[in-house]
Amino acid sequence: MKRVLVVEPHPQVLAALADLVEEDPGLELVGAVATVAEAMSLADGLSPDVILIDADTPTWRSRQLGRRLGELLPMALLVLLSAATDPHKERPESPAKTPPISILKTAAPEFLRSLTV
Repeated sequence: MKRVLVVEPHPQVLAALADLVEEDPGLELVGAVATVAEAMSLADGLSPDVILIDADTPTWRSRQLGRRLGELLPMALLVLLSAATDPHKERPESPAKTPPISILKTAAPEFLRSLTV
């Protein structure tokens, strides 16, 4: 079972992502936080296998967050979620091990299931 931390500033989106993670039998929600500070303070103790991060919030400095989380949890899979129609063009400097995932183009439950493989 993969342990998942969700980092998302919008309360409704945070709740929806947390619910989707909890509904997947191959995933365990270990945390759902709204701020970078919360993510950094909890990440080491929670030891997530996967960290889902909103890549579209410019004030978050998601690039720096990705680097810091990568140093803290080098084995965790960092996934930047984007509502952009083409996140590869709009966020080419992604710090994640995987390219940014457009939640507009991906059915969220199918995407989450792919994390358990």
